[in-house]
Amino acid sequence: PVATILYVALAVRILAIFLNNSVFVLPDGLGDTQRFELRAFEWSQDGFLSALDNYPGVSSFFISWVIAIFYSLFGQSELMAQSLSLFFGTVSVFLGWKLALKLWDHRVANKAGWFIALFPSLVLYSSLILREAYIYFFLLIALNGVVAWTRDKNIKSFILAFLGFVGAALFHDAMIIGLIVFIIIIFLQNIKNLFV
Repeated sequence: PVATILYVALAVRILAIFLNNSVFVLPDGLGDTQRFELRAFEWSQDGFLSALDNYPGVSSFFISWVIAIFYSLFGQSELMAQSLSLFFGTVSVFLGWKLALKLWDHRVANKAGWFIALFPSLVLYSSLILREAYIYFFLLIALNGVVAWTRDKNIKSFILAFLGFVGAALFHDAMIIGLIVFIIIIFLQNIKNLFV
């Protein structure tokens, strides 16, 4: 069943990209989308090494830097930039399904998968050159790591959660709050275990 959900999620997002590029501009298809794409193009002009040098740090333009690296290697292509959002958005459907499966069962996981696959704003942001698809991809990685850590307390789960929160924070710095809260909870649990 999850394969069907992923195929439908992919098809709906490809349709949204087609509509945006050929029929009409989707909501949020202007403004930030154009700004991020233009900055990526500017940063890619002098080749791969120059694109790397334009690393903006934790910034809203981190997405432009990621796209600029691809532009510097393969040339400017808005469709390629949209395809990156498509990739992260579609994989997020699987990550959301996996998270629901860890927390509940297959029936709930399938419902969650369908919801993520077809929810209009998630489809929209998986089709445009915006940060949201990247953010919720890494946030779902982090949450999968957090759930795994609560069950097995192993370092692999902690690293997964850590990398997920850091990855999300690169695109939106407020996401680092999730990591801070996670570390505080671990610290408090360890303190509690010392006195029990």
